[in-house]
Amino acid sequence: MLSKNAFVVVLSLFFSFQAWASGTVLIDGKEIKNREQFHTHVAKTLKLPSYNGKALDSLYDVLSTDFSGGTIIKFKHLNILKAKLGSEYVEALVKTIMDAAEDNNRIILLLE
Repeated sequence: MLSKNAFVVVLSLFFSFQAWASGTVLIDGKEIKNREQFHTHVAKTLKLPSYNGKALDSLYDVLSTDFSGGTIIKFKHLNILKAKLGSEYVEALVKTIMDAAEDNNRIILLLE
C-alpha cells in the first residue's frame, strides 16, 4: 500500500502528465463503427493536419514526425473493435501507434 506521501507524488505526476498532454483520444470499440469513422475521429480529436490520409501509413507519418502535442491514445473494448474492423486491421493499427510512440515520446498508448 502507498504511503500518504507516495500517493501525493503519484497524483502530482499524473496531473503533471495530464497538463502536458494536449489531448486524450479514446477509441472505444463500442462507438467506432468502421475504419473511416475511426480515422475521422482520430483526426478530429487530435487536430491532425488536413493532408493526413485515412490510412495507417499516413497516421504513422503524422504521429511520428509532424505531431508535437503530447497526447494519450487509449483503446477501450478492443475485442469489439476487432469484430467490427477486422482483427488483422486492429492489430496493425495498434502496432502503427506503438511504432509512432517509440519514435515520438510525446505519445502514450494505453490498451484497456
